[in-house]
Amino acid sequence: MATNTTLSPPRLGDLSPIALMLVDERRRIIEVNAACESLLQLSRRAMKGKPLSEIVYHDSPVFELLDRVQRTVGDIAAPGTPVSGPGLLSRQICDIWVRTTDDNGYMIALCEAATRDANDSAAGVAGFGRILGHEVKNPLGGIIGAAQLLERHGVDGQAELLEIIKEEARRIERLVNRLSAFELFSAPQMEPFNIHAVLDRVLASEQAAMGSQVEFKRDFDPSLPQLMGDSDHLQQAFQNLIRNAAEAASEEGASGKVTVRTSYAAGLSFRQARLGSGLRRAMLVSVEDNGRGIPRHRQSTIFEVFQSSKSGARGLGLSIVKEVITAHGGQIRVDSVPGSTRFAVLLPLGTEE
Repeated sequence: MATNTTLSPPRLGDLSPIALMLVDERRRIIEVNAACESLLQLSRRAMKGKPLSEIVYHDSPVFELLDRVQRTVGDIAAPGTPVSGPGLLSRQICDIWVRTTDDNGYMIALCEAATRDANDSAAGVAGFGRILGHEVKNPLGGIIGAAQLLERHGVDGQAELLEIIKEEARRIERLVNRLSAFELFSAPQMEPFNIHAVLDRVLASEQAAMGSQVEFKRDFDPSLPQLMGDSDHLQQAFQNLIRNAAEAASEEGASGKVTVRTSYAAGLSFRQARLGSGLRRAMLVSVEDNGRGIPRHRQSTIFEVFQSSKSGARGLGLSIVKEVITAHGGQIRVDSVPGSTRFAVLLPLGTEE
């Protein structure tokens, strides 16, 4: 007589091709899925209940990510991170995401990275960031001190420029500190701030850099509310956009003009999980220039890493811009014809419709 055998359905996590690991607040492993077993070359039974440090070597950047996510709202992401452990014959290069759970634990997702060279990975960038944090902060302190000394002498007409020097040096110092702490642009620290104050700082800085070569115009909507976001990250993004626009507008000795506009994005709403449920109205920030434009065949790839048409440029600026905007739940678009290029940034506001 045939015996009926009931097969247990697969666990939901085992259907995922991404390695998943659930860790409690003491960093002991609660559960892993089949992809995690395959990636780390250890069975579920061998990992469950064990301290994470027995499965992944304690000097792994994974532990820095756990420290960071304790202090940050949202996820922490680290592409191209080396992972090694007792079950692995050689270290793996993984893209990693970490988020906190409702009971103060952690969900860790690991996926083998496309690159196998750790020297080209974000972990390599993070290691460089620590060196940068040590080597750059000292001269930045000197720059700030020199600006303060000049400011005390009270030279007419220099106060505004000295204030720009001090503010930019302090902003660079903050960014270096955050890079040294293994923080990427994909992990913004969300706080309310005035977008117009950020844009004014960027425009003042770029006006000082470009002089009379470019005319900068503001067209701001004063009724816009505060934006929920990371002001340092967004300032970096808009500085890249505005600087690119100014350089394009000043090419070939032309009479350059850059216009920065802000407004509500009429008829557009975002569903933004980071800010809670419900639809969110959107803010539009546009940066326009009268340069020669971007060729149509390049417009679809302009936000990819190492895509640049500028002589000597590495093409990192616009890829960073897109990473920052995406991390804020927004979108960026480009529309360019000869004589006119417009970058439109859409960002969700913190008010429900």
